[in-house]
Amino acid sequence: MNMRGKLNSISIIAFLLFVSVFSSCKEERKEQGHESHIKDEGNYICAMRCEGTKTYPQPGNCPVCKMKLLLVEEEVVQTVPPNKRVLSRQATVKLQGVSEQQFIKAPGYIDYDRNRNQNVSARFGGRIEKLFVKYNLQFVTKGDKILELYSPELNTIQEEHLFLLKTETAKTLIEQSRLRLKLLGITEQQISLLESNGTIAHSISVFSPANGYILFKAETQSTAGLENPPQASRKNMSMSAAVSATQTSGSSGLQIREGMYISKGEVLFSVNDLQSVWAIISISTKYHSSIVLNGQINIVSELIPDKTYKGKILLTEQTFEEKQQRFIRIRVELPNPTISIKLNSLVTANIPLQSQPGFHVPASAVYRTGMSAFVWVKTGTTKSGTGIFDLREVTAGAASNGTTTIVNGIAADDEIALHAGALTDSETFLNGN
Repeated sequence: MNMRGKLNSISIIAFLLFVSVFSSCKEERKEQGHESHIKDEGNYICAMRCEGTKTYPQPGNCPVCKMKLLLVEEEVVQTVPPNKRVLSRQATVKLQGVSEQQFIKAPGYIDYDRNRNQNVSARFGGRIEKLFVKYNLQFVTKGDKILELYSPELNTIQEEHLFLLKTETAKTLIEQSRLRLKLLGITEQQISLLESNGTIAHSISVFSPANGYILFKAETQSTAGLENPPQASRKNMSMSAAVSATQTSGSSGLQIREGMYISKGEVLFSVNDLQSVWAIISISTKYHSSIVLNGQINIVSELIPDKTYKGKILLTEQTFEEKQQRFIRIRVELPNPTISIKLNSLVTANIPLQSQPGFHVPASAVYRTGMSAFVWVKTGTTKSGTGIFDLREVTAGAASNGTTTIVNGIAADDEIALHAGALTDSETFLNGN
């Protein structure tokens, strides 16, 4: 009986232990199910999907790969290709309409006004016997003797004229002979001496046609702003400017000297009074469409930095003059009554730009790739406050003083990233938009 009682006691104890273990396992499974339910409703997930779609309620690191957990919303946003959308907390810019006049500063140099040149050309071929003006840009007055020219052709014409006088030919022929001499550049006084002395002059004097500064490097045309400008031009805007341009054949751009032979039609010299000069200003090609022709601009010379000259824009280049040129030149007319503006001196121009409709933004907000321009437009915000930015191509106008005008591509209520370059990588443009 004692043995049977012991067995019954053991059975009861075993049953109670089994019930206790079963109850605890069931409770544990309930707790595990509750925990799994909480995780399934969490806001954070592993970016590498180490545990599938398992989420966590709190931020932290993935227990498997140790990477930082991402908000589910952020992870969904990042499934969009990075060349179209990025997440960033950088500052944004609200758009402002362009209301004030824009200006740019550009360097330049002073050149003489070729429209004021009075050219003296050789009306017959010959040799320079004597040169009375030795230096380029030397001041001369009207009627000053510049050179003496010997010409066998002119000697023959003089002899023919004297022959007509000696044979008492009809006055009509004599007058025609006189007219021929005048057309060759012989003055009335020289013709009178020829007829009174009865001997030919072996050399003919050439005189200055006006008061001004003599230019032996005679130019036949302007080299700026022509429809088909010649290749010969000023070198780069490093401002080592020199008086040089298209030359007539024969002189090859060299100053004439005594003993030189000249050809018929060759420009011997020019006279310019310098009462008006040109400022040749170099500007970036992106401002070409914003320059206002006939507009007034302010120019400061390096020689007189405290004085501001007012000039008028005559024209802008229609083509590049040089093969390696990567800028546009504009020509500005400057009055120079006191000759205070010196040739080849350096100047700085303050140029007004033509107003364009659009928005005024910092230059850093626009990302340029050659002929295209892009901005990052803020399209939303994540729960954590991170901005969502989409790439958008825009039409950018002139840039000046650290700002750029956006002409088209964005609306007035858009916000754009302040530093577009910080959000852009090479994949953005290699893969397209």
